[in-house]
Amino acid sequence: MIKIVSKRCDLVKVHTTVGKVLGTLIIGMVFGCSGAEESSPEVQDEGLGTLTGVIRLSGDRVTTPTIVENSTDPEVCGERHSLQDLVVGPGRGIRYVIVALVDVPEDSFPQVVGEPLIIDNRDCRFTPHVSVVTAGTVIEATNSDPVLHTTHLYGAMERNFALPTVGLRVSRVAEGEGMVIVKCDVHGWMQSFLRIDPHPFHAVTDAAGTFRINNIPPGEYTLEVWHERLGQTHRSIRIESAQSTEISVSFDYR
Repeated sequence: MIKIVSKRCDLVKVHTTVGKVLGTLIIGMVFGCSGAEESSPEVQDEGLGTLTGVIRLSGDRVTTPTIVENSTDPEVCGERHSLQDLVVGPGRGIRYVIVALVDVPEDSFPQVVGEPLIIDNRDCRFTPHVSVVTAGTVIEATNSDPVLHTTHLYGAMERNFALPTVGLRVSRVAEGEGMVIVKCDVHGWMQSFLRIDPHPFHAVTDAAGTFRINNIPPGEYTLEVWHERLGQTHRSIRIESAQSTEISVSFDYR
C-alpha cells in the first residue's frame, strides 16, 4: 500500500497524470556551435549533423519530487520513496526529459541497434528511471533486491517479467514504437519510462538537463520534448551537414 505524502511545488498545484501539460512552454532556439556538455560519447560521422541542447525549468522557486509512504516490504524497501518525477539540477536543468525526432524518413534509419538496456530493480526502484532504445534492442530485466519484483511493461510493448529472486535476469527484444510505462505489481510506487523508436535519434537529459544526438542526416525534422510531469511539446528544427544545432527549451508552469 502506498500513500502520497508530499509533492511540493511552489509554483503550482501539480497533478500526477502522465503527460499532462502544466502551463506554458517557452521555447528558444539558437543555431551554431554547441557548448552543451555531451551526454553521448558516440563519434560523429562526416557529413552528418548534431543536435545538442538543454531543458530547463523557468523561474527560481524550489521544486521537489513526489514522496510516497510505503508499507510493502518496508524492511527492504524503506518507508519513504521519491518518485523522481521532477528532478531539477544545476542551472535549473531538468533531468529525465526525453528528446526525440518523430518524422525521420525510413530510408534514413541506420541499420544498427544499441547496446542492451538493463532495467534493474535496485533498492525498490527501477534503474534507469527514464530510457530510450531503438526497436530490436535487447531489454534485460534483473532483480538486485532480496524481495519479489515484477518488471511490467505497459504501452507500446506489453510484457511482464516476474523476478522472485536476487540476480534473476530475463531478456526480450524491444518491440513496437512509442512510450512504455514500467511498473512493479508488488510495489506500487515503482515506476519508470521507456521510449522505443525505429531509429536512434533520441536521448534522455542528464543531471544538468543537457543532451546530445549525433549522426543525424541533414534535413528538416520535428523534435518532441517529453517529461512525465510537465508534459510535451514539438518544435521544428533544421539539421545541417557537418554542423551542430543547439536548442534550449524552458518549461514554465506558474
